[in-house]
Amino acid sequence: MSLPSTVPGVLGNDSLSSFDVLIIGSGAGGSAAAYKLTAEKTSWNVLILEAGVNPFPGLDRVDGHTVAGVGGIPWPLFSNDELKMSIRGFVRQDPLLEPRTFRQTESETAKADPDVNVLTRNVGGAAVISGVGYPRFTEVDFRLDSALAAAGRSYSNTSFADWPLAYGDLVPFYEEAERLSGVAGTAEGPDADPFSSRGAAPFPMPPQPPMYVGRVLANGAKKLGRGYSPFNLPSAVNTQPYDGRSPCVSCGYCSGYGCARHAKGSPAVTTLRKALLTGRCQLRYNAHVTRLLLEGTRVTGVEYVDDNGQTQTARADRVILAASPIESVRLCLLSDPSGPGVGNSTGHLGRHMTFHYQTIGVGIFKQRLHGDRGRSVTHAISDFRGIMPGGVDLAADRPLGGIVEFGTSSEPITAARQSLRPEALAFASLRQVSLKQLLVESPFNAHIAVMIMQGEDAPQPTNRIDLDPSVTDIYGQPVPRLTYKNHKDFELAASSFYKQKMLDIFGAAGAQFGFFSPFDPAVPPQSRHVLGGLRMGTDPAQSVCDPYGKFHDIDNLYCADGGVFVTGSGYNPTLTIIAVALRTAASMT
Repeated sequence: MSLPSTVPGVLGNDSLSSFDVLIIGSGAGGSAAAYKLTAEKTSWNVLILEAGVNPFPGLDRVDGHTVAGVGGIPWPLFSNDELKMSIRGFVRQDPLLEPRTFRQTESETAKADPDVNVLTRNVGGAAVISGVGYPRFTEVDFRLDSALAAAGRSYSNTSFADWPLAYGDLVPFYEEAERLSGVAGTAEGPDADPFSSRGAAPFPMPPQPPMYVGRVLANGAKKLGRGYSPFNLPSAVNTQPYDGRSPCVSCGYCSGYGCARHAKGSPAVTTLRKALLTGRCQLRYNAHVTRLLLEGTRVTGVEYVDDNGQTQTARADRVILAASPIESVRLCLLSDPSGPGVGNSTGHLGRHMTFHYQTIGVGIFKQRLHGDRGRSVTHAISDFRGIMPGGVDLAADRPLGGIVEFGTSSEPITAARQSLRPEALAFASLRQVSLKQLLVESPFNAHIAVMIMQGEDAPQPTNRIDLDPSVTDIYGQPVPRLTYKNHKDFELAASSFYKQKMLDIFGAAGAQFGFFSPFDPAVPPQSRHVLGGLRMGTDPAQSVCDPYGKFHDIDNLYCADGGVFVTGSGYNPTLTIIAVALRTAASMT
């Protein structure tokens, strides 16, 4: 065995030919499971099949570039290139080759849409380009159904349920996830989240330096005198050299971008790299899995299409789905074309999908807010989550909303292009202004602050993924069809309740104007927090997977992505995806 691999399309030990576990997807859950399996089950071999491209050449190299005495990971193919990432979609799924369809109700005919919650296709998954805000869920998030019932709150046509595990069951895996990812934050004092259930144990790194826009909005929230508690958002961004990776230089290109210097603790450069360097893990990229191979109640392997368009077979003793909930559900349906879908004996497969309903407020300020310097988000408030301090129960005087992140824009090209649209040119001040002038002056982009509330969705059995009967992808397979409609009495009502409070913060912070992005129910959810569809539970009649992510119906099939989530919380889900995947992998025998 030698590293790095010399075989095209392969990372890790390319001499491995038999595998104990096969993982479909190398994102947050898949990479965490691979790490856990190779770190603790030292005689097991793991194969990962990743449908996307590899922007991390030499990820399996022991020796790489060194920066300021810290190194070991070769430079990635990412850069602060707005055209490459935002305009040309460097790692984006092509909607023409692999479309998805959307409808609000089952009585409608679904239509293809270029963005039905499409995630990136790359080694390391969507977390590679996320802002890597990594808060934990709270105690009450895992028993939300019971808490709602105790408070006398009920919502028609919803499918709330308690998780089959408690917050305490995840604590050791949360701690491991924070250490592996390198989370920076503060656990005590005025910069800590008072609604967190985390406790006072220190984070692996000190908190991130505040962005100017974060300070402006935080000061506005405090000035209102309503007891709001802005805090430094725990994030997997290095504030000092950590685990062979260099610290962040506050370049501004964070959310939506892969880190050019590995300062972000994304799955690729943390859990996945550690798994590859054990010599017991092999990753094949540009490997699009098309179906599971079953014999009775066991999965024996998978078929996939390789980079040359050839159909290949890979086998293992156990299989883990970690392709993201939409694709994991789709694969179960594709693998049982004449039946209800793999693991779907009770009809819950693909149902109870949630996407954080995002309330996006924009404030326009006189001064420049310098979104080009800093991370994506350094500060937030949890006062609109609708829970009590410590996260132990629901608040009686406000609905369940979500964390509100304080940010701004760091994409001058995108903003300048938007300023040249006909509706913007109606303003006399923008007539005869060149793109170059707009890039330099940034009359809109440089003066906006943004608050995004990641509102918790109500799970509904009608919000589901199935296969579209008339649309196929480039491989000739039916595409995922999302049927989804927001609940007016839950997330839409919570959004309405908190909008004025968000405007009040803008006003107190000094904004001249404030407005919200309009809600169009005909547009698919735009949040990238895709959860549900393979929910876990103790009762096989009410869930797809058991409390450890193993399918009730299949002896050796597991799920280790956000599909197993029972409810979505009002916090960013990635750290919890990692923690749940670590727990799933630890349980495997």
